[in-house]
Amino acid sequence: MEPDRGVGKHGLDQSGTLERGLAVLEHVGRHQEISTNAIARQLGLSRSATYRIVGTLKNLDYLEADQATGRVRLGTRLVELGARAMAATDLHRCAPRYLSALAERSGETTYLAVPDNDAMVYVASERSASAVTLACRLGTRRPQHATSLGKAWLAALPEADRLERVRRMRLDSLTLRTIVDPARLLDDLARTSRRGWAVDDVENEPDVGCVAAAVRDHSGRPIAAISVAGPAARVLRRVEELGATVAGTAAALSMRLGYVRVPRG
Repeated sequence: MEPDRGVGKHGLDQSGTLERGLAVLEHVGRHQEISTNAIARQLGLSRSATYRIVGTLKNLDYLEADQATGRVRLGTRLVELGARAMAATDLHRCAPRYLSALAERSGETTYLAVPDNDAMVYVASERSASAVTLACRLGTRRPQHATSLGKAWLAALPEADRLERVRRMRLDSLTLRTIVDPARLLDDLARTSRRGWAVDDVENEPDVGCVAAAVRDHSGRPIAAISVAGPAARVLRRVEELGATVAGTAAALSMRLGYVRVPRG
């Protein structure tokens, strides 16, 4: 593997701690999960310096380690900072009024989430007066395959991209209803693509049901998803109604961001 941009030229091992720490974070972000030894080798850092930097970043929650493999990935603190940075984007400025209207119309809690590797990060939320308090907080990461938000975003991708992503994803089981078979997940995503909205049938959290639809930017690329979430018994019996509602809201937000749908045929 070739060294990262500028590593050999600028002598990263001789750079300041902050520069090396940022280089490690960027490198982990590009690779999703990677061993500390590989970071040292690929960035041209000494092993001792790399272990020191990685240890500090883990202590500060900027990195976290997989318990089984020991490989590191971006941590919750970095995701929280990313969620705050979203406040400066058009998406985050436009979304609250759409989420609020959707919350009032549905009587439940609404969420906006953006993709990050194989997860969705919750970056905005609104509650109706009758909504039940849910455990999900802003900055929380949830796997795409087990959430309506993630499945809505995946289903909005071109089919080849969707297939490639599902084939490499780790489909962990979060509840008894989580889809962990790639073929079943692809079938579910195909149905989602056809109807325009996704369902979380108690696949992410016990007793919680969700319906979501993708949000697109001006180019038509899916950049986020919005959802209606609440007690499964309440949400899932209204799934057709809520699906159409959330899809309509996502379409309106997408248009606000400049997306113009070209009719087929």
